[in-house]
Amino acid sequence: MRLLVCSCPEFRFDLPEVVRQLGDAGWRAHLVPPLCTPGGLKQASALLGKPGTWLLAACEAAGQARLFRHLPKEPRVIDLRGCAAPEEAVGVILPALEGLEAPPKATLPLSRAVLVIGGGVGGCQAALDLAQAGCQVYLADSSLSIGGAMAQLDKTFPTLDCSICILGPKLVEVSTHDRIELLTYAQIEKISGRAGSFQVDVTLKPRYVDMSKCVGCGACAEVCPVIVPSRWNLGLKPRKCIRIIFEQSVPLRSTIEREFCIDCRMCAGACDRGAIHLEDAPRSRRLEVGAIILATGARPFDPSIKGEYGYGRIPAVITNLEYERLICATGPTQGSLITARGREVKSLAFIQCVGSRDRRFLPYCSGYCCTASIKEAMIALEHDPGTEVTIFYNDIRTSGKGYEELLRRAQRAGVRFIKGLPGLIKEDGNGRAVVCYEDLVRGGRRKLAVDLAVLAVGLQAPPASLPFQDAPPERDAHGFYRTKHPILHPLESATPGVFLAGTSQGPKDISETVCQASGAAARVMAMFAALKKSPVTENLEGLHTVCKR
Repeated sequence: MRLLVCSCPEFRFDLPEVVRQLGDAGWRAHLVPPLCTPGGLKQASALLGKPGTWLLAACEAAGQARLFRHLPKEPRVIDLRGCAAPEEAVGVILPALEGLEAPPKATLPLSRAVLVIGGGVGGCQAALDLAQAGCQVYLADSSLSIGGAMAQLDKTFPTLDCSICILGPKLVEVSTHDRIELLTYAQIEKISGRAGSFQVDVTLKPRYVDMSKCVGCGACAEVCPVIVPSRWNLGLKPRKCIRIIFEQSVPLRSTIEREFCIDCRMCAGACDRGAIHLEDAPRSRRLEVGAIILATGARPFDPSIKGEYGYGRIPAVITNLEYERLICATGPTQGSLITARGREVKSLAFIQCVGSRDRRFLPYCSGYCCTASIKEAMIALEHDPGTEVTIFYNDIRTSGKGYEELLRRAQRAGVRFIKGLPGLIKEDGNGRAVVCYEDLVRGGRRKLAVDLAVLAVGLQAPPASLPFQDAPPERDAHGFYRTKHPILHPLESATPGVFLAGTSQGPKDISETVCQASGAAARVMAMFAALKKSPVTENLEGLHTVCKR
């Protein structure tokens, strides 16, 4: 075993001392000029071309740039950027040298199947890309249907196209692909193993409806006497205890929620296909997969924490997702823009940065909110061009392709933009929301009474971590999954074989989520190609090294 040490200018410690201490420990090390210079690269290539096993102590970029891919065997790179003294560097290098001197052997079966966790638009895109490349894909989601948050939206920005019109065909394509198995209403119980060979235990919760017999006719829901709030419509509309979650759901099958069921069995009598199985029980599955893509999404900030905005107390104050359901043709009012009291909305206020860019809650920008509010303002004007629409903002951030043009269209259409976030929302005697704010451009404190105040809430990290038994993917300070490297490896987690897509790693809009999903699928295929070059009887540490590249 021989070692090269790069004279990287980023290292602020004595590199010759590192070489000397390694020599005292019985290891021969060569100090070479910085590898990012032509001279250093030429000298290092000459040494690495000699027979034997080589390690390279440098910054991680030396390995990511594949500077030595022309050689018969690329060296393993040890990243020294976190070291502040020669002793620390030696402490990092020695375990790597000793670990490779006598590597453990094991027989490791490799699987080309992939588990995608999360059935939103990102998870569906990743699953389709992988399936079309020949991989067996398991697409798991805790909901009754795939589609995620995008399926709840009325329209998408910047084109204002119908959301489900774009998403629906993709959902059908996923459900009919012969290499994709849908695991909806599923709970991940345990994830063990390593890259190339993960074992995943999944529990499929009972629907109490035979999926092979149900045709989604809805006859059972017509006779069901139990009425509960609809979670899909965010409590804005009632639903039956047995129902299809939404009209375009995939799979289009009914489900009974037994915690609300009174066991009247009227649904069983109404179903002429005998699909009702009230004695159904959870089923367990074990999946053998070679890679995992986390497309678990994010969750909206709870605005009731910001008591000054009155969410939950003032009916005229709603969130942006509740607004999307309200104006959607499949929503609780069939697309009619009305208040909780049934009054037609003639004035609207959109309030930005609710939770986001706030040191008390979410200190980061959630990214999507500005353009989403502009889109929602334009939709309100489509419903009624005479509606008075105001957007209260901190900074307008419309950085995507076509987003600035949408902003200009909104300004020309008459949407009023006021720089200054409201400090308080009150309710007047007529049930309207009174927005109290300070105009930072014209100056002065003012009030604006509107029929609806819509809160553009931020996105926060996914809920509880998945049950990884070995080396779970790391979370960052805000709870999102941490990438292996924010620039060089934005789609991989630090756990080999586990990839990230969409808002599981931070706030993103739909188009960026889809791009990342396709990128994650490509990285999985690249990992499988690298593993295929190795024999089935694999050195576990060597396999881990391949996956970390």
